Amino acid sequence: MKHNVDFNIVLPLFLGLVSILLVSTNDMYPPPLSTTLLNDSEGRHGDLLVSMSVEKIDGRRFQNGFIITLILRNEGPENYSLDLRQPVFDVYVYDADGSLVADWSSCYEMLDLPIPIHLRRGEEFTEIKSWEPNALNLRDGTVKPLPPGRYYLKGVWLGRPLIETGLISVDIV
Repeated sequence: MKHNVDFNIVLPLFLGLVSILLVSTNDMYPPPLSTTLLNDSEGRHGDLLVSMSVEKIDGRRFQNGFIITLILRNEGPENYSLDLRQPVFDVYVYDADGSLVADWSSCYEMLDLPIPIHLRRGEEFTEIKSWEPNALNLRDGTVKPLPPGRYYLKGVWLGRPLIETGLISVDIV
């Protein structure tokens, strides 16, 4: 059996249905996240370099989210070896007056697992943290959002030697 199809009618109908389907399913899902690099900072002790970069997450559900990348790099001729427990990096949060108001690790539970760090010359250890600006309330043990304002983040390598980066400012709205 042979069917005659008028493509001048079927093609616009098909394209119309596809466009309706695309528009309706697009509304079901949040738009893809975009990130904005705010700044980066470094700290050094001898041949060990710690760097931190902070990116703001922009999306429908993330108004004050940040991605923090921390890197320990061995720039010396000697190998660097250390076994640590979590966290190996932390992020300290200061308010506009320079007072410590939060740290990343107090808001998250950690597994008590050893993390071996073995770096030859030029090798790096990287940790990526997601941070929604919260602080642990020491009075009641709850985690609560930080109020809007300008804050300053400092990355900290918690191994030996302890190494801190400079400050990076972030605005919480």
